[in-house]
Parts: sequence; C-alpha cells; structure tokens
Amino acid sequence: MIMQSRKERIMAERRTKARKRKVTFAGASLAAAITASSFALTTNEAKALSGTYTVKEGDSLYRISKENGISIKELKSINKLTSDKIYIGQTLEVPVKLQTPGDSLQSAAVYTVAPGDTLWSIANRFGITVEELKKQNNLTKNMVLIDQKLIILDNIFYKKAKVIGAVDKQTVEFISNNNHFVLMVPYGTAHSYQKLAGKEVIVSYKNGALIQIQ
Repeated sequence: MIMQSRKERIMAERRTKARKRKVTFAGASLAAAITASSFALTTNEAKALSGTYTVKEGDSLYRISKENGISIKELKSINKLTSDKIYIGQTLEVPVKLQTPGDSLQSAAVYTVAPGDTLWSIANRFGITVEELKKQNNLTKNMVLIDQKLIILDNIFYKKAKVIGAVDKQTVEFISNNNHFVLMVPYGTAHSYQKLAGKEVIVSYKNGALIQIQ
C-alpha cells in the first residue's frame, strides 16, 4: 500500500469531489431541504446561530445576555462596550450556540472581512454573485473594510471538528468523526489557523469555504 502525504490526500479528495459534484448536487439539495425542515429552532436559538442581535425597544444588556445564555460581562467584552448603555437598532454580536449534536444546516451566518478580501473574492468563495452579497448586506458600494461584518445566507453548515492545520495558503484541514475535510479561507491566511491546531471548535461554512470558527 502506497502512503500519501496529507497534501496529496487532500488534492485527491478534491479531484474526487469535483467529479461527483454534478451527480450529487440534486441529492445534496434534497438532503439539505430535509435537514432544514426537521431542525426546528426557537427564536432565541435562531438569534444565537445568526451571530448577531439587533437591539429593540425595551431591551437591556441583562435581557439580551439572559436570552442568549451568556453573562453581561461576556456580552460587553465581545462588543467592546465600556458602559451598560445600548440603543435601538444597535447590532450586537452574540456567540454561536448549537442546540443539537452533530452537523446542522442553518439559513444565516456572519462573516468577518479579512485582509486581502474584496466583494468579488468573498462572493466567489461562497458561491454567490457580488450583487447577491451586496443586496443581502444593503451595500451600495463595491468596497468592504477589514473586520466588517457581512451576512452570508442560505445553506450554512455547522460542524463540530478538530483543527488539523494549514494545507496550503488558502485551505485549512479539520477532522470530524474520523473524517478529514478542508475548507477554503482568504488567500494567504491559512497559516494563521496553525495556532488552533488540536483544538475542538465549531465551524460554519458554505460552498466548502469557512465562514466562522467558534
């Protein structure tokens, strides 16, 4: 038996997936529809999975933190708040919390723009058009800023996994239930995930591209 290096194994897997993609697309779509219909979320769970919460009338940090199962201190730290004051329409980040074991399929996730990202590269990575991405985020210009938050919609997968490390400059390898898989990241950023090697995380991804790690 010939032993392959990790990179050779990843490349072989990519070629196999590429050959199967056209054949399995219809089946995958059906499986996704079944998963989505059977995975019922409460309002609070949906807010947590989306990654953001918009402040409404009557809200307080205490109420928002309680609804999302975190402390006020953690909520303030995540959003870099220096006081307990919030205002209507303000967008707050909240942690992703999965309420069911295994993989799940959701309708939205939040992506943080990385150095080198453009609207085109982000849209291309997630398999959508620039116009779709702009419409989803109410953008009027073809420009994004580092650390800007963008909503990515439809067919967002969540998976518990362990980080293995960078495969090349734009892919990172993970393992889940003894199955290895790779996800695309912005070109040149894969090495930054080496510090997470060996850690158990929850990854959200679309079209084989990483959206967020929790």
